Amino acid sequence: MPDATLPPPPRSPAVQLGAPAVADLVAESIRDRIISGELREGSMLPRQEEMLREFNVSRPSYREALRILEAEGLISVRRGNQGGVVVHAPSQHATTYSLGLLLRFNQVTLGDLSDAINEIEPLCAGVAATLPDRHDHLVPRLHALVDEQERALDEARDFTTIGREFHEAVVSGCGNTTLILTAGALTQLWSTQEIEWADVVAAASEYPAREQQERVLQVHRMIVTAIAAGDRQQATNLGRAHSLASHHHVLEGRRDQPIIRLHSSRDQGYRPGR
Repeated sequence: MPDATLPPPPRSPAVQLGAPAVADLVAESIRDRIISGELREGSMLPRQEEMLREFNVSRPSYREALRILEAEGLISVRRGNQGGVVVHAPSQHATTYSLGLLLRFNQVTLGDLSDAINEIEPLCAGVAATLPDRHDHLVPRLHALVDEQERALDEARDFTTIGREFHEAVVSGCGNTTLILTAGALTQLWSTQEIEWADVVAAASEYPAREQQERVLQVHRMIVTAIAAGDRQQATNLGRAHSLASHHHVLEGRRDQPIIRLHSSRDQGYRPGR
C-alpha cells in the first residue's frame, strides 16, 4: 500500500495558450474561409470589433493574425479613413514571389535555376501534347504568340517578353494542375532573369542577331507543331534542346551569379504576364 504520509505529487501547471498560439488559430480560421471561397477575392473582412467578438480574442492577438495572413499574401491592410482588410485569393505570383525569396535566401545561382527549368519545362511540353482538348485553346494561343513574336523581331525586350509568354503558356496549358503551379513558378522566375538579361545586352548592342531570333521562332513553331500532332516525345525533345540553347545566351558569364529579385505584386511596374 502507498505510504499515506507522503504528500500528493505536484500537479502540472496549466498550459497557457499564449498570444502567438491564439493568433495562429484565428489566422487558420480566416485562411480556411478564404481557401473555401467563403471569403472572396476583393471582399472586405468584417470590422475589427466584429471579429474580436466572434473570436473572443484580444486586439494584439487579432492584429498578429492579420500580420500572418498579410505575410502569406492572403490579405492586405488599408490604412486611413477608407481603411479595412481586403481579402486576396492565393495567386501564382504570390507562390512565385515566395519561392524566389527562398531561392535567394539559399543563394541559388542562375545556373542552378536554369538546370531545373531545362528538366521541368520540356516535360510540360510533352504533357501538353497528350491533352485531348489541346486544339481548343492551347494550340491557337501558342500560334498567336509565335506570330506576335515574329512581329517583334529586332525589338529586344518585346521579342524576349513574348518568347517568355510562349514558354509560360506551354506550362500553364499543360493540363496538370500540380505542374502548372510548381513548374509555373520556376518558369516565371526564369522569365524575370531572361528579360533582365535582354535589357542589359540590348543596351550594350549585344542582343542576339536577327538570324538567331529567326531560329528561335522556327523552333517555337516546331514545338507547336509537335504539340498539335500529339507527339509527346518530339515536343519534349524539342523543348529540352531549345531550352539549353536559349539559356546559353543568358548564362554566358553569369552562370554563378545569384538570381535577381522578383518584384512583388505591389511593386510599381510589375507585369505578371499580359
